[in-house]
Amino acid sequence: MARVQASDETWAAFRAQLGVTPVSVALGRLVEREVARTARSSASDPEGVRVALEDAREVAGELAALIARLEPLGRRSCVRRTLALTGARRAPH
Repeated sequence: MARVQASDETWAAFRAQLGVTPVSVALGRLVEREVARTARSSASDPEGVRVALEDAREVAGELAALIARLEPLGRRSCVRRTLALTGARRAPH
């Protein structure tokens, strides 16, 4: 058994994000991901490299999906900030 060192606020947010997923399952996934990260960075034999590439592609896909979701939000935020700084107003519809 291990203790997780996180603030109460962080732990509460993590638990809320889990929904019905047990904490033990979520923490197991985090451990597996960390072990895979280490394996990716040190793989040298052909099978290890193959597995590391497969895992890296999965992580890259997750990042690409995150970027695709965030980019439009970032652009809108940037436009709003620019409008606020310049004092410009949007035209009525």
